[in-house]
This record gives sequence, C-alpha cells and structure tokens, in this order.
Amino acid sequence: MLQRYFRNRQLRTSEPFIKYLEKWIILSSILGFLTGGVVAIFDYVTNIKLWTYFSNYFAGHVYAIVPFVIAGLLISGLLLKWSSTPLGSGTEEVVKAYHDDEVLDYRSFLKKMCAAVVTIGFGGSAGQEGPSVYAGGTVGSWLWAKLQGSGLSIDDRKILMLAGAAAGIGAVFKAPLTGIVFALEAPFKDDLAHDALVPAMTASVTSYLVLIAVDGSEPLFRFLPGVLDLTKLNILDVVEIAILAVLCGFGALVFIGVYKNVTRILAKSVPRFYLRAIIGGAVVAGIGVLSVWLYKEPFPLGLSYDLVRLALTQNTLATTLLVLFGLKLVATCFTMGSTGDGGVFIPQIVMGAVIGAAFSQFLAPSRLDLFVAVGMASFLAAGYKTPLASVTFVAETTASPGYLIPSLIAAAISYSITGEASVSDHQKLRNEIDISRIAHVAASDVMTRKVVAVPAELSVLDFVEEYLSVYQHKRFPVVDRNGLVGIMSGAEIKGIPREKWFETRVIDVCNKTFRTAYPDDALQKIMDLMQEAGIGRVMIVDRGAPSRIVGVVSKSDIIRELERERMQVG
Repeated sequence: MLQRYFRNRQLRTSEPFIKYLEKWIILSSILGFLTGGVVAIFDYVTNIKLWTYFSNYFAGHVYAIVPFVIAGLLISGLLLKWSSTPLGSGTEEVVKAYHDDEVLDYRSFLKKMCAAVVTIGFGGSAGQEGPSVYAGGTVGSWLWAKLQGSGLSIDDRKILMLAGAAAGIGAVFKAPLTGIVFALEAPFKDDLAHDALVPAMTASVTSYLVLIAVDGSEPLFRFLPGVLDLTKLNILDVVEIAILAVLCGFGALVFIGVYKNVTRILAKSVPRFYLRAIIGGAVVAGIGVLSVWLYKEPFPLGLSYDLVRLALTQNTLATTLLVLFGLKLVATCFTMGSTGDGGVFIPQIVMGAVIGAAFSQFLAPSRLDLFVAVGMASFLAAGYKTPLASVTFVAETTASPGYLIPSLIAAAISYSITGEASVSDHQKLRNEIDISRIAHVAASDVMTRKVVAVPAELSVLDFVEEYLSVYQHKRFPVVDRNGLVGIMSGAEIKGIPREKWFETRVIDVCNKTFRTAYPDDALQKIMDLMQEAGIGRVMIVDRGAPSRIVGVVSKSDIIRELERERMQVG
C-alpha cells in the first residue's frame, strides 16, 4: 500500500496514449502560446527597454546607480509584501508548488512580474529565467483552474505547471530543448519529472515560436564559428576540461554558501523589508559604482550579458575576470538575498563563463570559447543540480552543438563535486523512493506542532484574506472553544457568492466530516489515510481528547523524514 501510494503520486497516466496525446498537445499548445506572449512582453520591457537604457546610462552617470538600484529593491520588496507569498517570481515557487500540491496564486502574478521588472531593469543582479518560469507555471495553474470542470486532475495541474516552466525557459532563452530538460530536472536533484515530457515539449516549442516571431531567432550568445573540432579533442583537452569543472564545482559551492547565508542573516537580523532593501541595494549599488570606476561599465549589475561578451574577448586580463567574478557573486547574493525578484540561473551562467575565461587565459588562450562554454555548463550543473539542462543551454544559446560533449564531461564532474548542495531550497531527492524504512515511525516524531487553525466564528471573507491567501496550505482545521470542529478549504467557498462572504461564518460551511490520526499512529496509517481521502495533510489529535489538535502531518513532513533517514543511513 505504501509503495503504491507514492508511486501513484508520480503523475503516471492511465489514459489511452492517443487520448493522452490529444489532450496534452492541445492544452500545452495553448499554454505555450500564452506563456510565449507573456515572456515576450517581459523581455521587451525588462531587457530591451529598461536594462539596455540604464546599463548605458550608468556607465556615464556612475552615481545614478545608487538611487535606482535601491529604488528597484524597495519597490520589489513592497510588491512582494503585498503578494500572497513572500517568495519571488522564480523557479523556487514553482518547484515548491509542484512538491506540495499547491496552486500558484495568479492574483499575485502582476505584482511579482513587476517586482522582477524593477529589480532587473534598475540594475539588480538577477536573471530573467526565474520570472519566466514563474509566468509559465502560473499560466498553467490558471489554465487548469479555468478547465477544472473538464475532468483535469490535481496531477494534471502539476504537469501544466512544469509545462509552463518549460515554455518560460524555451522562450526567454530562445532555447526550447533547454526549456524541456530544465522543467523535468528542476524539481529533483537526482531525477526527472518524466510524465511532463510531452506537455513540456509541446509548450516549450510553441512558446519559442511565439518569441522568435516577435524578436527573431538570433542566439543569446555569439561564439566564434568553427572554433571546436571534436576530431581534434585529445586527452590533454579532457584533462583541462576536468580541472576547470572541479574549479567551477568549488566556485558553485562558494556561491551556494554565500547566497544562503546572506539570505538567512538578512531575514533573521533585518525583519523589515525596506531596511533589507536599503542594505542590499547599497551593497549592489556600491559594486556597480566600483565596476564603473575600474572598468567603465556596470558589468556585475542587471543581466550581465556584457560580462559574458567581455569574457569572450581575447585580451581581457585574468585578474580582471576574477575580480568581476567576485563582484558578480556578491551582487547576486545581496540582490536575491534581500528583496530582489528574479532568477539565479543566468548569474551562475555568467560566473561560470568568467571562471572559464580566466582559466583559459592562464592555460590556453587559443581555446577561449571552449573553456567559456565549459565553465557556463559546469557551474550551472553544480549550483542548480540540472546537468542536462546546463549542457543543452550552452549548445542552444551559442548555436554551437560542438560544445555538447566537452560540456557534458564537465557538467558530470562538477555536479558530483557539489553532492546534494543546491542553490534551491525546494528541490527533492529521488522521484521514486523506498518508504518502507519509515513506515513504523510514529506521527509524533515527524508532525509539525505549530498548526495554523481558523476560528469557527470567522467570516469567509476574513478566511480568504487572512488564511487562504497568506498561508500555502489547501486545508485548515477549524476550531472553537472546545477544539476541532471541522476542516476548511477553498472547495467549501466555491458555491458561496462573493457578496455573501462577509456575512457567512466558517463554521456554517466548513467540512465536518474529516479523518484524523493520533500521535502514536504509524506513518503507514497516515499515508493510507492520505491516499484514501485524496488529501495532503492529516490532523493529529490527542487520543484522550480527540478534539484537541496537537499537530499535523503533511507529505512534506514525510519526505523530510525520508531524507533525514536516508542521510543517517548514508
């Protein structure tokens, strides 16, 4: 029963294959078209208009960097504060929603996209891929909500989110294969979300076609043609590639450590968002000013595509590149660790390119393009745990498929060096896992003891505004002075007209038929309850006083226990 429970949650389809194809090709084509249009607008405003203008303006007006960068992070922080979740419009929110069976709140969509626009457009160090992935995932959630009456399941929503993520990447980088692979790799550190393959493929190609119809098919980076002949790749080249991969692996570990520590320290020490924005903005702006003083351009700010072009310039000094690597790393950590909104995919690509160029200047200046490409792939593979997407990204965005094999070698090495470390906090280990080892564990050992409960006398309007829109849960316990009296979710308010929300009490509409468990019940029983009732959370009540809630066990709690047990065994 336990094995069947977790395997059933892996989105395996039981539909006839032809009907499966018909459904997903139609849905994913619509999703890809919509996402491609959103990403085209986002790229035009953020990259083509704002950052293209400000990157040139900052080079000639160095002190203007300070107010604009700080203003961007302040506006971004305010918009995120007004959103339903504090997470920015990035890959993290999509991955978290995928694993926790959550719906991406499309009511916050415009706020979060605007937060990304001002973060990147005003000079914050971040990438466009995060908001693009978020845009696709949110469009997928919205499409599922609109078509829910057509027989789409919860698993279909998860597939649509990943297909939307693929469409976002495929469009923003003009790299449809990278979009497909990244969407399948991103949820897991060591596995793929296999069932999203056909939808991701359809959506990514469709969004790519939309984007190139607007912006042309010119690749993101232009490497010199014909620089790599694989027939002449010798053992010395492979050794050099391996050394560079090791350097990028350790560089990625440094980035992960600094990024997570900056984020943690700022969140813990500076609770007010505007103070975090000022601190982060001051650091990032200072880096931009220093870069203009030293190198005449704000290379570490914004998207930093100019920094990749600098790395591909033969006469750039290795010391210059290493300094810019450090500046880019710190600028990214303080942008995203404060109140910035964006992605960390492109910053890692840029840092990898800079390490590769510096390595080339020391050892083999004639193979500059090769080592830049290898650096890009290996740094991203190490930092984001997406080795295949890293390799395809380099091949597609440089229009140089000859880099596939060297990049694959490097990605495999750097990926191994960083182990389980990842810049993502929500990636999971293994899609299919053996849960028999924790079947006997008591609920009290894994449950979350701090439970968010809804007062029974609360109005439905207050429930929506103060609970459903704030906390990332689908089901909430309802309590009165005597204890647990029901369960409340979005399903209970669907039939209530919005104008009646204020006068309708939660106790009058909540579900009073629900299943609970006791602290000494084994996880086997908890998971069986989840499967039978089709729920993701089970309330744990006192055996002596069944109306008193003592905790809750969710699928996230079970997965966390699995990972803890696996690490102990390892």
